[in-house]
Amino acid sequence: MVSSKIAALLAYVGGTLLLLAGTTGSVGIIGTIIVYIMDTLGGATASILSIILQVLQFIADLGGAAVIIGGSLILNDRKTTGKFMILLGAGMGVFGFLITLASSLIHGWASTINFLLLVTQSIGWIGVILAISATVITSWK
Repeated sequence: MVSSKIAALLAYVGGTLLLLAGTTGSVGIIGTIIVYIMDTLGGATASILSIILQVLQFIADLGGAAVIIGGSLILNDRKTTGKFMILLGAGMGVFGFLITLASSLIHGWASTINFLLLVTQSIGWIGVILAISATVITSWK
């Protein structure tokens, strides 16, 4: 139970930082997927998948608010749903963080240090890191 409270606190702080930075979990990838599904499948199946993806897009567009809602779900013992909400809200921030980190590691230590300095000075990046931490801590027993 203590790990749930810590995870929820990290989600609340991370979500607030994401809201302050104006970061959302969506960068338009889901819209591209919807167009592809509609063109490829067509019919009722495509319509149902499109509605599901639009709901996911809406949650991702909430950004920090979705992370805060996810923290509340974790606190109310809805861990899987809470982690899902957090990952949607911080979504593309997580992928962007990992891609940028990998790229900086490939380019050497100086690039990695510059990236880490950027991370420590950006409330959006810090919010993403706290959101990721909340999902990891939620998985602890």
